Amino acid sequence: MTYVIIGNGPAGINAIEQIIKINPEGEIILVSKENTLPYSRIMLPEYLIGEVCEDQLYYRDKDFYARYKVNLRLGRFVTGIIPEQKIVTLDDGSSIAYDKLLIATGSSPVIPKFAQCDIGGVFTLWDKNDVEKIRSYINNIKEISEIVVIGGGLLGLQIARALSSIGLSVTVVEKQDRIMPLQLDKKAGILLMEAAGKSGVKFLIDTEVLSLEEEQGSIKYVVTNKGKIKADAVFVSVGVKPNLNFVENTGLNRNKGLIVNEYMETNIPDIYAAGDIAEAREYLTNENTVRALWPCAVRQGKVAGLNMAGCKEIYDGSIAMNSIELFGLSLISFGELQGEGINGIMNNYGDGNYQMLFFREDRLVGAIFAGSIQNAGVFFNRLGEKLSYNFINRLLNCLPY
Repeated sequence: MTYVIIGNGPAGINAIEQIIKINPEGEIILVSKENTLPYSRIMLPEYLIGEVCEDQLYYRDKDFYARYKVNLRLGRFVTGIIPEQKIVTLDDGSSIAYDKLLIATGSSPVIPKFAQCDIGGVFTLWDKNDVEKIRSYINNIKEISEIVVIGGGLLGLQIARALSSIGLSVTVVEKQDRIMPLQLDKKAGILLMEAAGKSGVKFLIDTEVLSLEEEQGSIKYVVTNKGKIKADAVFVSVGVKPNLNFVENTGLNRNKGLIVNEYMETNIPDIYAAGDIAEAREYLTNENTVRALWPCAVRQGKVAGLNMAGCKEIYDGSIAMNSIELFGLSLISFGELQGEGINGIMNNYGDGNYQMLFFREDRLVGAIFAGSIQNAGVFFNRLGEKLSYNFINRLLNCLPY
């Protein structure tokens, strides 16, 4: 049995481990456009400034591929899939036959129209190659002091945190009316901006970038609907999109991602999908959704791998979940935080702490914890349950803060 895995991220790697656990004699072929061990993208801002070394990026050791007898096609990317022949084609003109195929190609940064230009000092920070480009640019420029981060989401703020920690002046520009709009509400966002402000980070929210201006080939200003911002370097972090270009004309059902069932199977037999490109069941709504989150990719990869090896493992659904510390402020958010019929109950706000629970009718569907997070697990474990207002009050009053 030949298993072909497209993608060297958490979904693909966890699938490999499960396949070999069930079928140790199976042949595994891994295709990845990056020629590297699997590494954590979330740590790239820390790697950029030297807070972590290269070895700390990797979440599997250098013997991983040999230990699992993985046949590697690193530095190659898939150009097409021919399902009726069970063949994957590569950019070098070669092809690979498969019995079972997993598509786990992840996502790439969205590049807005204003950044689709050849201006020095305009970057994304998504892979190790980006780090090398940024370092090269910085080494060739005598003075860099003013940094603009376009996008106030999770990655944008991690970049801002890292660069401000080495003494650079950082301004974050966010189009929405709050930072981390997918993970936080306005009040939690204010707490985070206050914490970041202590590190010198400035914010322009509800602000739209219109264009970039250069001088002698390098970035000079970021032009917004509220004026110009001086910039020696710009980091663009406005979202991600699934890597699905090569699935055109394959017959695979897709929406925002590849649509899968509870076994992570696509509509074509023996083709599975997992991770950032998979549109899988959402735990709370039972609707299919793309969740570009590490825990979802890990679990989906494990389920896909087990089923590719002949098991009948069910994916129990994705939950939006983020847990991080930024600028000394601990943050956890999970579930649905906005939408029709969702109401919030605030428990604690002040002294740098904030806790908001979100309900649809009597059912707990989400929560935000900022500052004090010690009780977040209690509510996460009750996600989706029907809880009365009186019960919530009793629960909150008996928990330590």
